[in-house]
Amino acid sequence: MDGWHSLSSIKRIFIVFFVSLLVLTIIMLRSYLSALFVGALIAYFIYPLYTKLVTKVKYKLVAQAILSIGSVLILLGFLSALILPLISQTQILYQKSEQYLTFDEAKTCNNPDSLPCRAVQKMTQFIQTEEFQQKSKEFIQKTSVLFFQKIGSVISGIMSFILFIIIVVFSLFYFLDHGREIKNTFMEALPLKSAHKDALLNKLKQTITAVVGGNISTALLQGLAGGVIFFILGIPLALFWGLLMAVFAFIPAVGPAVIWLPAAVLLMIMGSGVKGIILIVYCVLVLGYIDNFLKPKLIGDKIKLSSFWIFLGVLGGLQMFGILGLFFGPIILALVITCLEIYREMSG
Repeated sequence: MDGWHSLSSIKRIFIVFFVSLLVLTIIMLRSYLSALFVGALIAYFIYPLYTKLVTKVKYKLVAQAILSIGSVLILLGFLSALILPLISQTQILYQKSEQYLTFDEAKTCNNPDSLPCRAVQKMTQFIQTEEFQQKSKEFIQKTSVLFFQKIGSVISGIMSFILFIIIVVFSLFYFLDHGREIKNTFMEALPLKSAHKDALLNKLKQTITAVVGGNISTALLQGLAGGVIFFILGIPLALFWGLLMAVFAFIPAVGPAVIWLPAAVLLMIMGSGVKGIILIVYCVLVLGYIDNFLKPKLIGDKIKLSSFWIFLGVLGGLQMFGILGLFFGPIILALVITCLEIYREMSG
């Protein structure tokens, strides 16, 4: 407060005016902030490649065009590789729904007199009832219809998606060309010592690299590992389930277990107890290692942030920013903690 009172009236008026304009700008651009954030993130990761490419092609505009359009095409290709198999395999799941709901009682259990087998047989009889079959088919039909309704809503909002891509491309052009200038202007405007500015900038770099790289790489690893074991065990639609596990791997407290655990239980009910146990042991060990040991190593150890705070950052980010909150939440939280450390040093 002493610093505020020491400012002249003109400076105070200017600060209030500037903050008001900044808030209005954020409100005005709020619909496009996600696209700008994506553009800034991509620009950050490809900037080293941009500096090398400029020396090769001699023209900055050509280098910006190659990297901007190329990055967006790669991103769209990745999304297509994820979505198209999900669509096709959802159709297969619906078409074969009756097959998955039919059990061979002879294969259910080798010793019908044992207590576990009687329990399994009771469960099998319940599953084979007409009511359960009908309800299950209705559930799969409704799920499939809902899935394609969502696809339809995405198609109906194609103009918004095109606008998003256009903003990402143009923001990539801008951030590649003026990114260093923006960074320098921001750093000069911070009322901090050079050492504190450097600490804040380094924390931002470390956090972005760790959070984005760590989340994506571990999700893909879990999806790949899950899809492989499904394929080895002969579980139908292994690609579909692997992709779903990769998607759910981004969601804390849920993860791929929402896919592989019901699959293991279903295998046991259908008489493939050994396969069910193998699936549980494999997923607990392999997917559990990736989620509980590798992921914290890739993220938490690099930015010196506990798994608890990362978890809270992801949840809060998802609530505020949607899917992009998976990345923005931990980044913002890490910066807040760094600012608190800087403030403590300044106060001491």
